[in-house]
Amino acid sequence: MTDKAPESQSPHEISDEKLEASIVNTLVDRFGDNRKSSFLASSQQLLESSTQLLSREVISDVFQVKAKYYSGVREVKTGLKHVVIFISPELARDMLEYSRRGVINPRNKNRKINKNKVKNYSKAMKDRKWCLTGEPIIISSDGEILNGHHRLEAACDAQVGFIAPITFGVTDDLSFAHIDVGNTRSRSQVLAMSGVKVNPSVLSRIAMLAKAFELTKNQFAFRGTQGTSFPPPEILDFVEKNNELALSVSFVSEVVKRYRLESQASEPIYAFAHYLIKKKLTEVQIDALPLSPETYLTRVISSLGLESEEDVEYQVRNYLQSLVHESTSYSLLCKLSAIFKGWNMHLGIPVAGNKIPVRRVARYKKDEDGNNIPLTAAGNINEPFTIPCVPKGATPKTIHKQSNIKIVR
Repeated sequence: MTDKAPESQSPHEISDEKLEASIVNTLVDRFGDNRKSSFLASSQQLLESSTQLLSREVISDVFQVKAKYYSGVREVKTGLKHVVIFISPELARDMLEYSRRGVINPRNKNRKINKNKVKNYSKAMKDRKWCLTGEPIIISSDGEILNGHHRLEAACDAQVGFIAPITFGVTDDLSFAHIDVGNTRSRSQVLAMSGVKVNPSVLSRIAMLAKAFELTKNQFAFRGTQGTSFPPPEILDFVEKNNELALSVSFVSEVVKRYRLESQASEPIYAFAHYLIKKKLTEVQIDALPLSPETYLTRVISSLGLESEEDVEYQVRNYLQSLVHESTSYSLLCKLSAIFKGWNMHLGIPVAGNKIPVRRVARYKKDEDGNNIPLTAAGNINEPFTIPCVPKGATPKTIHKQSNIKIVR
């Protein structure tokens, strides 16, 4: 039996008056509204206004002995400029001071400094083994440093300057999200740099889950982000087009902050559950809701208002508690499916197994001699994934194959 909510506060009051009122209308600063200063490398206007071709002399300078293979290279006029300079420790210090992340440059924040990277760069500079790779320090048209903070920090630390090309005059609003994303900027870092006002790590995770769900052909066979890989700019673009993601993160963060000790799953799980329930409610026809998604999830997270073991939220919490020490992709699916089962039960929609617990693949299977053989899909969900507001579906063939592995001697 869980503790009752205070008499002065019912779950409906919490969700309708306090929690929902705390959700701001816009949590994501949208970029790209001004098409003239975004995605400039794809600008047809720039291409149409640039008709001059590079001379053979310039092509020879660029491509050297391979110049004979290139012809008709079009030169494009942009605001970008380039210069090679010596960055002394003093200059590096000043550049960092006047382009401080989140202070001088509050809109487009740069990622946090990686101390190990600075340490390695600093050592190379002290040992006079710093290479001129051609990678520039990139500066925007308003003087803000978009790329190069690690090198500048290293120069300050080593008290040794270095020679570097400078590319300046960058006007593309979205350039910061696409610079150096291969190995150094995570999805959450890109989101944080874009001005997102909610927890960027949580937002990044539920954005990946939401995008993976949308791309799943048979959503009853949803497998989370298994087998998917999204580059940071793609996730940022997805967040910008679906600001409901940030609203869900905001709602859940408020509830979890108040009832952290009672919470039995991570914020991304609750936030994605809230997002998908709200999204599905816009796609299906339901005459009247017995309770709001906010009230339901508040009860699941906090246990407020639960008086009996028969309460749906109590059963959901009980099942989540059994998985509290699991953090695999399998358990993620089980937790989400259980939360969605509880929601569908409130709506009177049939769920797989007619109960909250999710059926899973056994850890072992007996061979002909009665020996236990470990199953490769042990722990995997062994029923169709539960979709909120949608009746249970048939178990996908892929799940049948995983659970019905035959032992071959």
